[in-house]
Amino acid sequence: MYRVVATDLDGTLLRTDKTISEELMAELARISQKGVLFIPSTGRTHRELPAAIRDLPFLHYALCCNGAAVYDYKEKRYIYEETIPYELALELLEYTKSIPVYESVVVNGERICKGDEDGNICEYIRKRAVKDILFNFTGTCDVKAAFAAKKQDAQKLLLYLDDRADREAVIRDLRERFPQLEISSSGPIYIEVNVKGVDKGKALGNFCRMLNIPLEETIAFGDAANDLTMLDAAGLAVVVENGTEEAKKRADLICPSNDEDGVKAALQKLI
Repeated sequence: MYRVVATDLDGTLLRTDKTISEELMAELARISQKGVLFIPSTGRTHRELPAAIRDLPFLHYALCCNGAAVYDYKEKRYIYEETIPYELALELLEYTKSIPVYESVVVNGERICKGDEDGNICEYIRKRAVKDILFNFTGTCDVKAAFAAKKQDAQKLLLYLDDRADREAVIRDLRERFPQLEISSSGPIYIEVNVKGVDKGKALGNFCRMLNIPLEETIAFGDAANDLTMLDAAGLAVVVENGTEEAKKRADLICPSNDEDGVKAALQKLI
């Protein structure tokens, strides 16, 4: 019997237009009524889940920031966090000034990004960021200085690659210079940065231990590189048809694409 369904959002649960169908919502309600926990597992912060998901009456927890935090929506607090130490985040933000990226940093669920003195987001990020999370961004001329003023650890950084940048070269460079950090990617122009050892798989394992649920009783859905550890950790790994070839190699099951409600189709068969 499966007791937890952990699913990535963008590219997996959500359609390409970032919406979720009524039929899939009904399927999530059905498995919830059977006592199965639905756990969004995402690079987004707890504030950035689409309203249709965030307002589900049965939503209790979400694994956020690529596993750096588990948020409890009922108690409105983090029950688990692994953050990038303040000084290390400052060092990284200083370094990003010299490489072809537009930086953003997450502190307590809110994003600080490149912009202007009036708080406007820079045009590059505005055009390339997921549109339904832009409300959670605050622009600034100096991301490092704005972060320094918070005097808190960072939950994650998201770096938007310049159009001319070589993603793999930037990733290699960051991994060499910052071995204390976990560098991953969830798309062709995104580089995600967490503290070393943080990933969705570890977060799923810690969450299940907190609730005394064996990992064998979990299903994970994903599509991209930042889902791989979660797919490996779960009792059953399901990848949508639009997923990367690397993700598909980790799958126990391939379901239809995100635009075809693949998660719904798989849940109907599995639960």
